[in-house]
Amino acid sequence: MELIKATVLGLFAGVSGTLLGGVYIMLRSKASMAKQSWLLGFSGGIMVAVVLFDLWPEALHFGGVFPMLTGTAIGMILVQYFDKILNRLPWYERRHFSRFTKVGILLGVGIGVHNFPEGVALGTTYIANPELSGWLGLAFLMAIHNIPEGMVMAAAFQIGRVASAKIFLALVLVELPMAFGSTVGAFLGTLSPLMAGVALSFAGGAMFLLVGKELLPMAKKLAGAFWVGTGFAVGLTAGLVLVRFI
Repeated sequence: MELIKATVLGLFAGVSGTLLGGVYIMLRSKASMAKQSWLLGFSGGIMVAVVLFDLWPEALHFGGVFPMLTGTAIGMILVQYFDKILNRLPWYERRHFSRFTKVGILLGVGIGVHNFPEGVALGTTYIANPELSGWLGLAFLMAIHNIPEGMVMAAAFQIGRVASAKIFLALVLVELPMAFGSTVGAFLGTLSPLMAGVALSFAGGAMFLLVGKELLPMAKKLAGAFWVGTGFAVGLTAGLVLVRFI
């Protein structure tokens, strides 16, 4: 029963934020390249804040130094491995997508991949402390950081003239890995506090590397270092505030 609750929690935290950001873009405005870059930097800043001030300290608390370092290393290595596979997938090159549609697809793939370790972190946190105060803050942070991701993904697809129904479906699909990750995290968290520490640090390592390898470079390509840098700084500050006071 707890695994089901963790799965539903992960799905809700992911979909709620992504749909909120994506639907806003579809209904209200088209985001410029500079705005997309800023939003991606903002999202990356929040993710780094979650890793530095929440996931890794929690992993250290539950498992100690060695399990935390081990989990972090495993997370980074696996992300590096899957990242190489994803970069070799040629299927989107065979289709006549516009430049912006391809950006949206790449963003969706990256978001989907990093949503898995986020789900692991949320599921592990929920199992470690199922009281509302134990997981609500992290779930809220996950949802908040998914808002700009949904915005930039929807904006790229919208500029590429993708149908709204397809954009909506894509926004939901990229959050399914988060639900699955929550199930895995909850299962690992039930084994022992040591495994909880490894799972949390795995999520932290994966998320940290993904920000550096995917989100920030993609944002820089969209509009340059200034916009992604300012977005990252604001996101990091906002994430620190949210982690400390929620």
